Parts: sequence; structure tokens; C-alpha cells
Amino acid sequence: MKASIPALVALYCIGTSVAFADDSQTTNDRRGPAGIAVGEPLVTARAKLVKQGWKPTRMHTTDGYEYSGVERELAARKFFELDVCSFDSSRCILFYSKNGTCLRVDTIGEQFNDMAVTRWADECPDAK
Repeated sequence: MKASIPALVALYCIGTSVAFADDSQTTNDRRGPAGIAVGEPLVTARAKLVKQGWKPTRMHTTDGYEYSGVERELAARKFFELDVCSFDSSRCILFYSKNGTCLRVDTIGEQFNDMAVTRWADECPDAK
């Protein structure tokens, strides 16, 4: 049985989109809590969150974690809600809370001024 080329192309496209699907956007609307958006600078997103009552969740207060790379820059700027940043892709995870609800915000960027939101999720730090 021969399949038509357009049918094969359609199946390939569907398979590729499923294989590379990132579930981060399945839980996200176009705008997140406090109106934050994918691609928005971290500084702007954080200001919106704080203005709407989201409180930065202090991380690594008693565990002896040592910041390095961009983590040091964030800590120096008092972004103590930082959990961790990857070394290979400059992705960082920050946590906030409001009225018993947790919020995880992921960013990307090698320099503080270039850091932008990539996704968010209703997730608490201990749920990793």
C-alpha cells in the first residue's frame, strides 16, 4: 500500500511537533500571574509580581549553597528567590508565593539585563 507524499509530510509534521512539544506552555496562558509574559525581562516581571502581592521565596538560607556565575549576579542584586541556574544554557528558576500559592518562574539569559521569562508554573520549591 502506497502512502501519498502529502500524507507522509503531514504525519512527519505532527510527529515532529509532538516530539519537540514543551509542556511549559500547556499550563501557561499568553499572560501569567500579574500579567507577566514569555520574553518579558525578569526585572519587569518581578516588579509586576511584587506589585500584585507575590512575595519572593527566600532560597538557600540555611543549606550552604554557594552561588556561581549568573547566580552570583542575581544574589548581589537581592534576588534571593533564586533556586538555581544551569551552567550550560543560562536558565534560572525562581520561586514566589502568594496566599498559600506557589509560583515557579523560569528565565534564560547570560547577563542580568538580558534575562527574560521563558515559562511559569504553579509549583512549590519542595515539589521539584
